[in-house]
Amino acid sequence: MKKILAVAIATAFAAPAFAATSNVDVYGSINLSYENVDNGVADWNRMVTNNNSFIGFKGSEDLGGGMKAVWQLETNIQPDGSQSNAADAGVFYGTRNSFLGLAGGFGTVVAGTHDTPYKMATGSLDVFVGTLGDYNAIFGNAAGNASAVFDLRTGNTIAYLSPKFGGFDVKAAYVSGLEAAEPAGQNTASAYSLSGTYANGPLFVTAAYEKHNDVAGTTTAQACNVGATCLGSGTLSRDAIKLGAGYKFGDLKLGAIYEKIDGDTGTAVAHDTWGLNAAYGIGAITLKASFATASDIENAAGVEVANTGADMWALGVDYSLSKRTTVQLTYANMDNDSAGTWDLGQGQQVVNALAGAEVKGFGLGVKHTF
Repeated sequence: MKKILAVAIATAFAAPAFAATSNVDVYGSINLSYENVDNGVADWNRMVTNNNSFIGFKGSEDLGGGMKAVWQLETNIQPDGSQSNAADAGVFYGTRNSFLGLAGGFGTVVAGTHDTPYKMATGSLDVFVGTLGDYNAIFGNAAGNASAVFDLRTGNTIAYLSPKFGGFDVKAAYVSGLEAAEPAGQNTASAYSLSGTYANGPLFVTAAYEKHNDVAGTTTAQACNVGATCLGSGTLSRDAIKLGAGYKFGDLKLGAIYEKIDGDTGTAVAHDTWGLNAAYGIGAITLKASFATASDIENAAGVEVANTGADMWALGVDYSLSKRTTVQLTYANMDNDSAGTWDLGQGQQVVNALAGAEVKGFGLGVKHTF
């Protein structure tokens, strides 16, 4: 059915080469939630439809000799066609993983837009992905940022994904910077990202490292975010390491993550974060819980600022109506220290109004994958 639909869409848009590809798959996810949120000053109700909702097309062509060409096009979707940012209004907005590459016994090499190996390393350990409790509010982040400093999906990316060897695989990516001349006295920024993962039976262990070179000094110039100038331009650098582990005991799944983000004086992102999570399945019901804590953050002068950390915790229940449709109930809480400015993320961000605010919210939603 997916292939028939893909051919029909291709024909409608009069793309002969696309329509002639017989193995095009259409896939995606629609994740909608109704939420009540409180940013420490006011609370409100809202309908959120961009909780990782997306649609994608992918395919491959056999080139012989055990090699094939692979391609993928993905975009975020917003079924209600509205956003607080007028520039993002509409059903389709924002590029997701979209690339062209080659695959064979050596692994897969792709070029385009792709999640970094650093982001991919612990993605399976986020038990609240696509909800108010998504761990990207505190991992890969720094207080006061509108989006992640690390845990990124980057444009201008060349990535390598190895085959699995006894449960072990490696990933590597290089991100080139500006598609323009270098500013006077500055270098065009770049980045590289590496990860190694072992997944075999109930055990999952991963480690990742990412380095951003010649980035701008302000944390508002986000590194490598698609839709912005990739990595900006500057003379500073920042890096991060992340360790993750998971284990399954029958219907119980446990996870742990540690992250250390560092940077040159002027980046104002250096801090540590660690967290634990659990998910327990009882038939169609999955009970979930997570806790994470971030340390104080160094300021632009490289001095640790007291009481700028935060604790984040979340509780949730999933109910599977089928293999593809799930009802999700989530409560998330970001408890800032007295000078902390951390926000809840995912979907439409819950920005705190005051330093030290407690940011929290309930969400009831439905997720359908296809």
